[in-house]
Amino acid sequence: MALQLDTFDKKEAIVNEYMTLMKESLKESYYSNPNLVSKRGLQFEQLQCEHSIERGHSHIASSQIEDVLHHANIDTEQIDHNTYKQIEKLYLHKKADMLQEVIHMIEPKKDFHDKKELSPTPLANITFEKLYELFIEHIKEEAPDTAKTTWRDYQTAYNDFIYVTEDAKHRDISTFTRDDFKEFVKALHHHLPKSRTKKAQFKNLPYSKLKKIELKDDEKQAFETKKKKMSTIKQIFDIATDNTNGFLSENLAYYFLIRKAISKKGKIDRANQASTRNPLSEENLAKLFNSKHYTTKQNSILMFQPEKYWIPILALFTGMRQNEICQLKINDVKQKLTDEGNIIFYFDINEEEDKHLKNDNAFRLMPLHPKLIELGFIDYYNSVKDKQDRLWKNLRFHPTEERYNKDYNRSFMAYFRRYVTTDEKQVFHSFRHNVGDQLLDNAVKYKLPKSLMNQLMGHAPDKDETSNTYSKGYKIESLYEGIKTLELGNVV
Repeated sequence: MALQLDTFDKKEAIVNEYMTLMKESLKESYYSNPNLVSKRGLQFEQLQCEHSIERGHSHIASSQIEDVLHHANIDTEQIDHNTYKQIEKLYLHKKADMLQEVIHMIEPKKDFHDKKELSPTPLANITFEKLYELFIEHIKEEAPDTAKTTWRDYQTAYNDFIYVTEDAKHRDISTFTRDDFKEFVKALHHHLPKSRTKKAQFKNLPYSKLKKIELKDDEKQAFETKKKKMSTIKQIFDIATDNTNGFLSENLAYYFLIRKAISKKGKIDRANQASTRNPLSEENLAKLFNSKHYTTKQNSILMFQPEKYWIPILALFTGMRQNEICQLKINDVKQKLTDEGNIIFYFDINEEEDKHLKNDNAFRLMPLHPKLIELGFIDYYNSVKDKQDRLWKNLRFHPTEERYNKDYNRSFMAYFRRYVTTDEKQVFHSFRHNVGDQLLDNAVKYKLPKSLMNQLMGHAPDKDETSNTYSKGYKIESLYEGIKTLELGNVV
């Protein structure tokens, strides 16, 4: 059994998680087609729950409770009757509360339990534009080291919200309703394309015209992007409800947070949750590293465009992010002589000069896998180290986006789609998934600390890892032992 249900808190936790899933499924269905979710149907379900509670829960379909347990990876045969009944009771109470919340969300002025008309909300005397300015000031005070990409994410979410929501910029914040947030989430799911302001066919259109365009799947925003944008809007309105400002008594944006990707069957859509990327299959790795850049055109590529040859190989044997590799300087390649007399080559991943990293965890040392030495990477490094400052002289810096990988990514993806695969879930970032998945498996296989593997990937430590150990960082010798566990066969 995956989880011991020996306390009330644990029983409540699995039911709460399942209720979140159900609520998100109802919300997603409602945003897609309001006719699929009726208030009357929700009220009927709610009454069924209340009647079941009154009758001692005996007529609840066992399949409902089995779904809860199955979702938590728990075998129903391994729990006793009392535990089963406690979960059943929790399920009914939590479901009744969840249904009431959804009813209130879709028809706030016709509440099932309270049919009184809501009194007008007094004006807060602050516009959304001014609230956003307060939000930015708050972040600067509380988190001055916030990454530049995060600032851009905040601005993009704000821009999208005022683009979708009529006159949002100058409206008093008290005038925003559930319908405004509902429409914004709907826009994120169905109408707002990625890179809207950069693509000619979208950038000059008003929202009233844009929402009539049916987007292709590859034009839609990634799940994490949508989730992050709605979270930002919620954070902005948090400023209005905190004790310092007190402009509003309730943050309606909270009820529309996008927490999980839900499939049409009501299951968590793992393929579209957290990351829309999959590791590269063995077949596609073979296609890539047997394509012309690594065969018939290898010599000319190495001479004139070495980044096209080396960057995918480095990603495969380090799991580094694309921009981390593209912005490397000559002096970021370092070496250490061990007590045993061996040389370990490694990258010092930092933010010196115009380099930029995703977050604080991304600052790290990355030892080079022995295969990279075997393939001749250090030979390449030695051939250019006295001629240029950067490892890849062809890659230029894009000041507006503060990164070096823009041109490279465009070129790589065009090549990758032509010679490897058109699968939208297989991209350059897939290399990182290949490495990350194997390192975590190897932590168990070779009895190495998971925190060491997390440090190699530039991930935050798990909650069960001691922050003291992680903050000091592992020595390069230990990191080298971790990276050496990568076994990628004869792909390259």
